[in-house]
Amino acid sequence: MCDYSEWRMSPLSHGRCQRCNGTLRADTFWRFVGINPEAWGDAKMWYRMSGLRNTRTVAILALAGLLFSGCSGLSVEAARRLSVTGRDAAVQAQQNTFGSDQEYLRARDSEALLHGFGGTTASDKYKAILQMYGNIHQELAKRAMVFEGLADVYDAFGELAAFDAAEQTEAALGNLGGAIEEYAMQLKQSPPVSSGTTAVIANIGGLVAAEAQKAKIKEASIQIRARVDTFLQLLGSALVREQMTGFRSLLISDVKAALNILWDAGVYDPKPLLDEIGAAGGLAAQKDAAQLVKSNVELRRALGEVLDQRLAGQMELIAQGYDASLAALRQLTAQHKKLEEGEPLDLTRLRAISAQLRSIVVLLAEPLR
Repeated sequence: MCDYSEWRMSPLSHGRCQRCNGTLRADTFWRFVGINPEAWGDAKMWYRMSGLRNTRTVAILALAGLLFSGCSGLSVEAARRLSVTGRDAAVQAQQNTFGSDQEYLRARDSEALLHGFGGTTASDKYKAILQMYGNIHQELAKRAMVFEGLADVYDAFGELAAFDAAEQTEAALGNLGGAIEEYAMQLKQSPPVSSGTTAVIANIGGLVAAEAQKAKIKEASIQIRARVDTFLQLLGSALVREQMTGFRSLLISDVKAALNILWDAGVYDPKPLLDEIGAAGGLAAQKDAAQLVKSNVELRRALGEVLDQRLAGQMELIAQGYDASLAALRQLTAQHKKLEEGEPLDLTRLRAISAQLRSIVVLLAEPLR
């Protein structure tokens, strides 16, 4: 018994493949083209009642009936809308990852300043901390690559829904699979998805054009969903969550300590910060505000608390962006499942998550608030 890729390359002769003299594996064919297996019993019953004995005729009619029962409910327009919304979510998640990376790089610079000032750059502790920063940077860089690949997949998926772009979709899926494998290697985990793709989508053909397109869309959706789910499991792992949330306190303390060193050295002027605080009441700090702050312990402590809260807010944005990225991936898998089953899509939540990611990117790019 041969699979679909073998069967379609060799014509049937009285129900058997001329290549291997085996019968078609119906379960494989159903999986590739979205046929409902439960309808097979109805097809056999119809065959017995019809009195027809021409195997080729029966096969064509039965498979056509099965195909229509499996894919007719899929909405091509829904696939187009999912491609647009999915791409936007992937792009926003990628931009959010870039913003988080910039914050971590700034925190690493603060760490370097602290150890450079203290003359401890040769210490094992400093080297270990730099290694942690390096791991986070690599994770974020590879995460951004996956989201970029996902955006490309949705571009191709949209083209597949608009016209036949099966080969482009398979190429984009292969690139996405490769990016996910790279990400898994960074986390020292093995993903269940291979970067190699079979020509499943492009091989679907010889059917009514509209139904063939739906079959290709369905198979592409299944493959996208599998890869998104794999990435979701990797991104939501305890290792990544600890890096993104458990490391925040260290980042805040490092940046604050670096700011204090430079402030005490007279490098920074607190006047802009004081002006911003007093702006609501139309107030501006005096020209000698830096000396006043330096000589007043209570005032210095008060401004230090302002910096603490602003740094904590910045780190909270990174955590929110991480959670929103996970939520977007969950929504994508759910909507793909609905598409494949012919159910109406609800993209409202996914669009809201994309808007949230977009706003976080804007806030991360602004000065500390």
